[in-house]
Amino acid sequence: MTQEIDREKRDFMRASALAGGGLLLSGPVVLFAANGQPGTIRSRGYAAVDTSGKLVPWTFERRPVGDDDILIDIKYASICHSDIHQMRGHWGPQQYPQVPGHEIVGVVTAVGKNVTKFKVGDRAGVGCMVDSCLDCEHCEIDQEQYCPETTFTYGYPMASSPTGISQGGYSNNIVVRDHFAVHIPETISLQEAAPLLCAGITTYSPLMRADVGKGTKVGVAGIGGLGHMAIKLAVSRGAEVHAFTTSPSKVDDIRGFGVEHVTVVDDPKALAAHAGTLDYMISTIPVQYDVAAYASVVRPYGAFTQVGMPERFELTINSIALSIARVNFNVSLIGGMKETQEVVDYCASNGVLPEIQLIKAGQINDAWDKVVNKQARYRYVIDAATF
Repeated sequence: MTQEIDREKRDFMRASALAGGGLLLSGPVVLFAANGQPGTIRSRGYAAVDTSGKLVPWTFERRPVGDDDILIDIKYASICHSDIHQMRGHWGPQQYPQVPGHEIVGVVTAVGKNVTKFKVGDRAGVGCMVDSCLDCEHCEIDQEQYCPETTFTYGYPMASSPTGISQGGYSNNIVVRDHFAVHIPETISLQEAAPLLCAGITTYSPLMRADVGKGTKVGVAGIGGLGHMAIKLAVSRGAEVHAFTTSPSKVDDIRGFGVEHVTVVDDPKALAAHAGTLDYMISTIPVQYDVAAYASVVRPYGAFTQVGMPERFELTINSIALSIARVNFNVSLIGGMKETQEVVDYCASNGVLPEIQLIKAGQINDAWDKVVNKQARYRYVIDAATF
């Protein structure tokens, strides 16, 4: 009995010392000692354990909240096709167990002593990155995604993580460096904000750099989670949007997003009819496809941006067909943290909201199958209370 009391005293003193040293907490104390690591944080989530892509419940530990960190009680996390590609090994060998998820929103429940950007109780979101050097030429111009030392949200080596890699948002909490979290305005629901952390920024960044707006004819290829956000963003900017889909069942939805020109690509001739008519196209297609055929609808010297990432990150491109189209082909990777906050604020202020379907954790595997089979309408959002 005496030993048990002593153990409880030690645990209490350890938690008190951490809080007194600058860690502000809200709600029940979540710090505990495990495997000799004081202050690690217990997490519940769903993880992939092999390349089958079937997720299972998993309890694991996150690092203690450091001086520059915040702890977020996750409320919602949405499903991106990238989660599926990476967990199934489409982008190379993976370390398992691995928790996916990089569209994360919740409430701050603890902050480190150096944190001034957030306070306990703030609504916060985390996207595709959780760390970088913050000192290189890329970080200095708010393009952290190109930093050689960037740690992406799941599956990347992370010395501070008890599991050895970063673990994502299909879980009930996350510890993240404050720089890599954004504020979620009160004017948007948390569940609708979640998809903006990847689908939103991935399409917003290239659209803004292309300066789409009134008088611009914009094509969007692949109308899924990313594609429907690209449409809504371009429409909100006043562009004339042309949508290209292989799913006839989505046509009415697409028109409801404000698009008059919808083409069902069931034959190459469907694209040929639009040759050289657009100023810009963004493709969110995440599998192999005929890039040149789609690029042919853009006028000479117009631009074509690829944001969908297929297996092995590889696309087969017909160079002679591209040369005939004379299109400027480029690929874009999410956006920096400043721009990520910008898209969240823009969407909240302008009512540019994703189409979502709320699901429970136990429905994740079924939802993944539906994403692959083009049945999602258009972003699945997981209720983190069900982990």
